[in-house]
Amino acid sequence: MDGRAKWKRAFINILLYSVFVFYILLLVLILFRQRHAVRSVNLIPLRGILAFFTGTDLATGGAPPLDPDFIRGLAVSNIGGNVAIFIPLGVYVTLFNRDKAIWKNTLLVVLVSVAVEAVQFTFKMGIGDIDDVLLNGIGGLLGVLLCRGIYLLCKEDRFKARCVVAVIAPAVGILSMAGLVWMNR
Repeated sequence: MDGRAKWKRAFINILLYSVFVFYILLLVLILFRQRHAVRSVNLIPLRGILAFFTGTDLATGGAPPLDPDFIRGLAVSNIGGNVAIFIPLGVYVTLFNRDKAIWKNTLLVVLVSVAVEAVQFTFKMGIGDIDDVLLNGIGGLLGVLLCRGIYLLCKEDRFKARCVVAVIAPAVGILSMAGLVWMNR
């Protein structure tokens, strides 16, 4: 390998890891941005998701005292955000563990999500919610599958796949953040 090819590989790796570190920092800022006065946890799967769409809390049978349009907007933002925010983690986990099975990489993302929910609950930095773990896991799975698709498009060439992710990840990240800001305006 000549000097130019080594420089190109080094540049792509630096870009890839820089974007990954930026993503992790952004993820921490988003997931741990606010403190709550009380600890709260939801261990009933789909409770929050179905409450968003039906307008009724399945556990209590009560309707939330908010405008239905507001609730639907919040549902799209919450569900879409919880899925979207973990897609990059699925991509990076697969990029760094290419030889692992899809289920193993997805399980790693789910374990990270469980750890996040435990930290949020412990330090009152959010609401521990099994629905978030499910949605984060779906996002992680989509990221794992996306990365596998990139490898297929690049004909299993690891360097080409890294190049694609290094170039596309910042653009998709910026568009995703703009979309989330727009949805929460």
